[in-house]
Amino acid sequence: MLAEDRLLGLTPESSTDEVAYQFTEFLELLWNVIEVAPDPAPYTPAWNMINLYAKVDLLVFQQGNDAALIRMQEKVREAIELLP
Repeated sequence: MLAEDRLLGLTPESSTDEVAYQFTEFLELLWNVIEVAPDPAPYTPAWNMINLYAKVDLLVFQQGNDAALIRMQEKVREAIELLP
């Protein structure tokens, strides 16, 4: 949850490197949880939300679209709500 807080606390003024680092850290932590889960299937919607959709927003943010950071953070919030 600390990784989530750090990611959601970023602002458009944050460096693209910091945003990418925090996103990757969150993604890796989520993957670690999935790997040790007795049944990883319930995590699929949350994983897809982050790894597919939020990652696109991260790339758009890195290209200079500040609004994409907000969209990425919203997808992270949605993914957290999808976790079992």
